[in-house]
Amino acid sequence: MGRRWDGRPKVLTVTCETKAACIREMRKKVAEWNASQDTAGLMAKGTVGDLCWKHLEFQVEHDELKPKSRDRRETTIKCHIEAYALGRMQVQAIGISDIEKHIAILLNEDRLSDSSVKKVVDVLNAAYTWAVSRGKVSTNPVAPIKETLMKRIMRKHAKTVEEPDVIVLSEEEEKRFVKEALAINDKTGGYKYPAGLYGLLLLYTGIRVGEALALRFGDYDAKYGILKIYKSASMVRNHDEKTDKRQIMIEGTTKNQQARNIVLNSDAKNILELIRRNAKDCSPDALVITTKTGRQNTATNLQHRMKVIFHNAGLDSYSGGLHIFRRTFATNMYDAGARVEEIAAYIGDLESTTRRYYIAIRKKVSVQGIEKQ
Repeated sequence: MGRRWDGRPKVLTVTCETKAACIREMRKKVAEWNASQDTAGLMAKGTVGDLCWKHLEFQVEHDELKPKSRDRRETTIKCHIEAYALGRMQVQAIGISDIEKHIAILLNEDRLSDSSVKKVVDVLNAAYTWAVSRGKVSTNPVAPIKETLMKRIMRKHAKTVEEPDVIVLSEEEEKRFVKEALAINDKTGGYKYPAGLYGLLLLYTGIRVGEALALRFGDYDAKYGILKIYKSASMVRNHDEKTDKRQIMIEGTTKNQQARNIVLNSDAKNILELIRRNAKDCSPDALVITTKTGRQNTATNLQHRMKVIFHNAGLDSYSGGLHIFRRTFATNMYDAGARVEEIAAYIGDLESTTRRYYIAIRKKVSVQGIEKQ
């Protein structure tokens, strides 16, 4: 009979007085079930794009995705699948060669990062796996070549000898940023950059930007120097048609859905104290990172503020967004002798992810005035 929404086999039962009546009722139930599944309709006319959207709708309905993940998946389907020939092809017509061709096109365009191309593979594989489990298609053309595709993507974006394996601030760059972030306005006597302390908080704690945006002063135990990380805030698309707002701020669990307590170093404690002194409201429920008007800040706004500080510090070549603070913190921990598992636990990530994406083994050095890795 196929499978239910949760992947378990669907079982139909009927109870009648005679065998003939049971057969009639069973045929009727089978017809109703097949109609509800609309398998024939999907397979006859549905495109790969349609399948991906249907799978996304299913995930949203069953609360399988965080709002931010939903936004990224929508972008992947709309811009990197549906906008190409593959997305307009019928689901049944897709073979392994079609998947390989699509990924080759994305790689040759060289517009997307490796993580974005990998996301395309993941979305296609998940959609087909979902369709197979429900009897909508017989095979998944992505599964047999997924591992090969991932290796191909990694080779395409492999670092050269002159490129950093992980982008972090060098010791000199870090000093220049810190000095500029703490610069004083000669006219007012206050800090030149209201958001400068927020950048230093990210640099000295290694927490995610979303985690920082959700922090309240009550989350910090000044007596023991412990910061509680259990929430994350981010701007996401507004799917509520009742309001005109295109984006809304939402708060949820951390990325890995695990809370943690971190013991702050002296630099982090000092920065938090400076933020408290300069805050308009430092009550336990008040946000740590706010705008000038005291409202909840956003990652985009912080990004703009940090870009100004980096520019004025003579660090225009920096890239990697606000995550450069997290990577720099993890690398500093590693250089100080911390084990990878300790770093991963502190920043709240997997050991494999921490080792690959957050710790820079090759560092910037100056050779005859020229910076090299």
